[in-house]
Parts: sequence; C-alpha cells; structure tokens
Amino acid sequence: MFSTFFDASAWFTFAPAQVGGTSGRIIFGVFLLLFVLGLVARMVALHKTQDHHLRELGLRVGSLCITMGVLGVLLSFFSYERIRLFGARFWYLLWLIGLIVWAAFLARYAYKTVPMLKAREVEQEERRKYLPSRRRK
Repeated sequence: MFSTFFDASAWFTFAPAQVGGTSGRIIFGVFLLLFVLGLVARMVALHKTQDHHLRELGLRVGSLCITMGVLGVLLSFFSYERIRLFGARFWYLLWLIGLIVWAAFLARYAYKTVPMLKAREVEQEERRKYLPSRRRK
C-alpha cells in the first residue's frame, strides 16, 4: 500500500483512483463532512457572532470547507464512474495542495491580519474621541 503511495508513476497517470470499498467510502465521507462543516461554519458565523472580524473568519472557513467538500465529492464521483481525465489520481494531490495553501492563507489572516485590524480599530477609536463631532439638533 505504501509503496504505491510514494510512487510518482502511480499518481501521475490518467487511471482513475479506486474508490470502491471501505477506503473510498471513508474518503467520500470526509468530503461530505467537510461540506457539512462548511455549511455549519457559515450559519454560525452569520447568526451567532457579533465581532465582525470573527464573522469574516467564519465565513472564510465556511467557504473553504464548502468549496473543497464539493470539489472532493466531484472527484470521488468521477473516480467512481471511472472517467479517465477527471477521475485521475493527480487531482487528489492538487486538491490537497489547494486545501493546504488556502488553509495557510486563512491562518495568516487569523493570526496576523485580524490582530492588526483590531489594533488599528482601537487606535482609531482613541483618536476619534478627541476629534470634534457634529452636534445633532
């Protein structure tokens, strides 16, 4: 099993991946779970969060999970139907690379950008309290 996992000639061929059996069902279940988690993340972000930075992060995580879940289900479908080009194994590697890159951008947003934006908002609020404002009649 592991000898074919690390064999580049097995990955970069147009032969569809074998998705019948237990391992195929597990992979398909992971893709479906990813899709459902994306829907839940978006619903929670839209209805339960008050902080707009946390809401934006939840929406981004939801978009990641929904997109990658749908793409994974499509890959599984094409592999199950034995479609040579769209069910090829290298799409799974591209899917995994895309997931990792997108997750890295999300982590960067969560750990670098959001604290910077929050600090900027605090600074603007401090500055705003000393500025004159319009008086309403």
